Amino acid sequence: LRDKVMPNLGNLYHIARKKIPYYDESLQQTVKPDENNGLKLESFIFDIFPLSERMAVLDALREQEFAPVKNAPGSPSDSPDTARSYISKQAQTWVVEAGGKLAGDLESICEISPLTSYGGEGLDGLVKGKDISCPFLL
Repeated sequence: LRDKVMPNLGNLYHIARKKIPYYDESLQQTVKPDENNGLKLESFIFDIFPLSERMAVLDALREQEFAPVKNAPGSPSDSPDTARSYISKQAQTWVVEAGGKLAGDLESICEISPLTSYGGEGLDGLVKGKDISCPFLL
């Protein structure tokens, strides 16, 4: 880290233009701008890949393995809402693959505890041939 990353740290930042709320003294309130009004320096984990001596990349389906949370709730991508939705849809998929039939509100939050199944394994005995009502927690 000291010999490889630290000397190159200045090259690892990207400029992102952002809407940054500010306090307007004349209005006596915080203003949320409609347009970008500031700059933010960002750095991502993959920015250090070129500095590594050994590296491996795993290819996976985003909806199964990757649900980042970097935006505010209500954002259309990379938000707590989208991450929750991915996990819920994955639980529903595992139930169907194990022989269960989904019923109820398919848009509701469904969850399988990692104490029950880590990757969809072992669910047959719980759901096979059964109607599983959404929302559910197994």
